[in-house]
Amino acid sequence: MGSKQLVHRGTKSWWNGDVKTLCGLTFKSGTAKEPWFTSPACPACEAIHKANKSGKR
Repeated sequence: MGSKQLVHRGTKSWWNGDVKTLCGLTFKSGTAKEPWFTSPACPACEAIHKANKSGKR
């Protein structure tokens, strides 16, 4: 695997700042490296996002 991190889709907790991705990963507050937008997209997150958008939850 390459050294580039994947861009994940998810939600950030208002309570503790942790990020929970659509593919099930959890990043503790302050551990996410930026900028994420320079990396390739996570295929699992993108597939889940696309399914949710089309109503196939």
